Amino acid sequence: MEVAGKDEEAAGSLAADKAAIAGGGAGKSKNALHSVIRSKGFVWLANYPQSAHYWSHAGHYFSLESLGIWWVTTALSEWPKQRPDINKVLEDFDRGEGRFGDRRQEIVFIGIDLDQDVVEELLDACLLSDAEMQEYLKRAKPNAVHVDFTSDPPQVLAAGAPSA
Repeated sequence: MEVAGKDEEAAGSLAADKAAIAGGGAGKSKNALHSVIRSKGFVWLANYPQSAHYWSHAGHYFSLESLGIWWVTTALSEWPKQRPDINKVLEDFDRGEGRFGDRRQEIVFIGIDLDQDVVEELLDACLLSDAEMQEYLKRAKPNAVHVDFTSDPPQVLAAGAPSA
């Protein structure tokens, strides 16, 4: 099969990846993942920015399923009405810049002789690069809500609404 242009580059890159794996270049990574017995948690995927996904892995079984939407993308009218419930939701919100709300990567790995540094390196390689993140931010839908953590208690506002 002949390929040209970007397809040719992609085919070359795929061939190089396969060669590295066949030559043992990914051996350390492969061994690190073989020691994982169980992993589970929540993930934020760039191509599904509104949806929270549940990652579940045990032995040879792996599942990645949509749980629904992140709270930051949920219309304010759909939020809990009681303050204790709102506070519980806000526990998962980013209090720094705050632009990502409760979106996050939160995965627990359980294994025998697990090489945490290698597993973290593999997962970090899956994250968007700075340039990809900038492109993502240009295309992302605005959040449905904004949280003002400077007020006490924090105020959840409809996106675009002024702070009180």
